[in-house]
Amino acid sequence: ARLTAIEMEKRTDEVLNLAVTAVMLGKTPEAVKQMCRRNKLPFRRHQKSYFFSKKEITKYLLQCGQD
Repeated sequence: ARLTAIEMEKRTDEVLNLAVTAVMLGKTPEAVKQMCRRNKLPFRRHQKSYFFSKKEITKYLLQCGQD
């Protein structure tokens, strides 16, 4: 079966934890949590853990650089 470009992209995404995301953003983990609470970052939660899409965080960084 053929995969659409969107399906292929979803399969190649990487899930990041809070610590790695904080390093990517140049912020502390607590600052990243605060950004999540304020809906400034796309994220998922499972129990008490935060998870992020590498593609979404990269997109966020690119958009912030254009502001």
